[in-house]
Amino acid sequence: MQVDLRSLDYISVVDENLICPICRIAFINPITTSCDHVFCRDCFDQSHRISATCPIDRWPIVLPHDIGPTHRLILNQLDGLEVKCPNTTNGCEKILARSMVQNHVDKYCGHAMVGCPEKTCDGKVLRKDLGGGCLHYASICPDCAESLLQVDMERHRDKECSERKTSCEKCGVEIIRCRVNEHENDCEEAVVPCKWNIYGCSHRSKRKNLVDHAPTCDFRVMGPVVETLKEEISTLRSEIQFLNEKDKAKDRRIKFLESDRMASSSSNTLGYPVPDMPALPDTAPSSAEYAPFDSRDQYLLSLLESQESKVDQLSIGITEIEAKQTMMLFNETIPIKEQLAELRSAQGVLGMHVRWLMNFRLQERRPGAAAGPSNETKPGDGPGGPDFQTMRRSSDTMRELVTKL
Repeated sequence: MQVDLRSLDYISVVDENLICPICRIAFINPITTSCDHVFCRDCFDQSHRISATCPIDRWPIVLPHDIGPTHRLILNQLDGLEVKCPNTTNGCEKILARSMVQNHVDKYCGHAMVGCPEKTCDGKVLRKDLGGGCLHYASICPDCAESLLQVDMERHRDKECSERKTSCEKCGVEIIRCRVNEHENDCEEAVVPCKWNIYGCSHRSKRKNLVDHAPTCDFRVMGPVVETLKEEISTLRSEIQFLNEKDKAKDRRIKFLESDRMASSSSNTLGYPVPDMPALPDTAPSSAEYAPFDSRDQYLLSLLESQESKVDQLSIGITEIEAKQTMMLFNETIPIKEQLAELRSAQGVLGMHVRWLMNFRLQERRPGAAAGPSNETKPGDGPGGPDFQTMRRSSDTMRELVTKL
C-alpha cells in the first residue's frame, strides 16, 4: 500500500519555508530550479506543461538542465516532520516521523489492511487480526443481533451499532459496550488496590479515594526507594551489556592481530623479510586512559582504538560545522534571491516599455505616416510648415514620455 503523503495530518504547524508555493503543503519529492526556488516535483511538472517558466519569477526554465535536487538540509527537515499514522480511521494512534510512515504501514502498523491469511480468500483483514485466521464469515453482533462479517465486527460495534452505547454500572458515565474493559482502567468508582501493593500494601478502595490513602500508606517511603533502585539496576544492566559487547569486539580484534602475527612468523621461516616492530616505551602513554601494556599487540590495539575515537570525533565536528554553515548560507541568500526576483520583474517591465516605444518610433518613420491631405507643397510650407511642426510635436511628446518612464 503506497501512502499518499499529501493526505497526512501533521502534529504541528509546518514551517513556511517547507511549504510548496503551488499546492501549499509540505514539499513532496522537492526539486530546485536554476533561480533557486523549490517546488514539489509533480506540482512543477504540471506548471511547466502550461508555461515553461518559473511559477514565481517567470524566469525561463529549460528541462532538464535548469532543475536539480534540493539541499540535504531541507530534505532532513521534511523527513523529521511528525505526522499521524494514515490508518487513524482504523484505530491506529501512532505518531512518527514522515520518513518512517511508509515503513510503518508496510511492516508494523497493526491497523493496516493486509491480505487474508487463508490463501483461498481474497479479502482483507487488519494486520493485528492475522493470528485469528480467516474472518470472512457471517457473525451476529452481540449488541444489536445484526448479521455481518466477522472482519467488520469491531468497526461495527465501535461506530455503527445502534446499541453500542451503555452506562457504566459504577459511575453512570455513558461508554461504548466494546470498550468496557478500557473504561475500567479509568473509572473513578472502581475498587482498585494501592499502587504499592506489589511491595505488601493490602489496602483497597475506590480509585478516587486512593489520593487520601497515599499520605498514610505504610509503604509510601519504601515504594519510591525500590522504584529508584529498579531503575538504577536496569541502567547498570544496560551498561554491562554494552561493556560485554565492547569486550567481544576487542577480543575479535586481538584474535585478528594474533593471526596476522602468526602469518608474519610463518613467512619469516620461509625467508621473507619481516619489518622490525617499533620499540615499546618503558612506561604507558601520558594519557590517563591507558595502562601499562603486556605486549606489543595490546599497544598497537590501543593506538588503533585511540585513532578511531579521534576520527569519530572529527567526523561529528565536521558534520555540525557543515550544518551550521549551510543554515547560515541559506539564511543569507534568501534576501538576495528576493532582490534578484524584484530586479528580474523590473527588467521585464522596462523591456515591455522599450519595445512599445520602439514600435511607436517605427510607426512614425513609415513612409506617408505624416502625409497631409494633398501632395502639393504650399508656399508657406517648409522647415517651419505644418508637417514639420507636427513632427516636432510628436518628438516632444515622445521625449516627455521617456522622461516620465
